[in-house]
Amino acid sequence: MRRLRSGLGSLALVAGALAPAGPGFGQEVPELTEAGLARGEMFYQAHCGRCHGMLGQGGEGPSLTRPTLSRAPDHASMVQVIRRGIPGTGMPGTRANLVPDLDVDLLAAYALSLGEGTAVEIAGDAARGSELFATAGDCYSCHVVDGRGTGIGPELTGIGVQRGVEYLYASLSTPASELPVSRRGILQGFRGYLPVRAVTHDGRVITGMRVNEDDFTIQLRSILGRTVSLRKEDLARLDKQFDHSLMPAAADMTEADIDDLVAYLAGLGEGS
Repeated sequence: MRRLRSGLGSLALVAGALAPAGPGFGQEVPELTEAGLARGEMFYQAHCGRCHGMLGQGGEGPSLTRPTLSRAPDHASMVQVIRRGIPGTGMPGTRANLVPDLDVDLLAAYALSLGEGTAVEIAGDAARGSELFATAGDCYSCHVVDGRGTGIGPELTGIGVQRGVEYLYASLSTPASELPVSRRGILQGFRGYLPVRAVTHDGRVITGMRVNEDDFTIQLRSILGRTVSLRKEDLARLDKQFDHSLMPAAADMTEADIDDLVAYLAGLGEGS
């Protein structure tokens, strides 16, 4: 049985205001009023929620509903991540003219509070879940874990860090309801999972996941695992299936099977 943490936690709320920023800014966990915590939440939703999820359960960025974050295990390091970003990743820094030091302290405290929720018991057996992933689920035919598999669907090597437990359960039972990016995100050009069905003028049908696209061409990774480049002028139809998933629901699996798969997936990426 695995014990994970999930959901919104709580910070100690005290009377009195947050101390002004100064030489010790970001070094100690601020004492928060209820209004201060609400302000931290407001800045989180404005600057962080699109990537990390409005409840911190992950999205384009990793889940924050974990007891310890490898890059920000304490308040001071969370402040530095918010302020400086993480080079080589999609995590940008925050300019002082957008979020003053005082509010970064509140934002850091609120972000860390997301990992202070109650423990969630997962009744599944992770070892059996690994076997199901490879056999009955045939998941390697679409997903990659630690270099093994076919990258038609999203890579799952770090999914346990990237997504919360609730997301994992929902993605197995109703895959289309938990796609990694919304229609709005795709239209804005953010990376995400987008199934596409292309039909050429001679009637050939190619179904797969979009890898890249410009004004004249689109590249798909087909359901056979091959990357195909198509010229748009050669296509009679190009259907971008924003609300569709190529992944079938786990309808033939028992509740115990799904518990085991979630236990396995929840552990992927731990310690990274």
